[in-house]
Amino acid sequence: VVGPSTQVARHWGTPAALVFIDGGHGVQPARDDFSGWTPRVAPGGVLAIHDVFPDPADGGRPPYEDIYLPALASGRFTELSATGSLRVLRCAGTP
Repeated sequence: VVGPSTQVARHWGTPAALVFIDGGHGVQPARDDFSGWTPRVAPGGVLAIHDVFPDPADGGRPPYEDIYLPALASGRFTELSATGSLRVLRCAGTP
């Protein structure tokens, strides 16, 4: 599927076993990816987020502050692994 992330997410109907977010690094694109895609991760599925930098000296903050942290805070996701700037979370389902 080719198209803007927000448009594709709006029309995505099938629960996804894997969602890999390697999107825009601005605040709004990160928030749009979070709101558009995290609800589509199936229970037991994986959410992978690229360019997660907890230390501001290492890179941009939106993937960390507006996708990774809210996903963990939602209670739906737990961290499986962290490799470099890639974070992999497992979806537990609806909190």
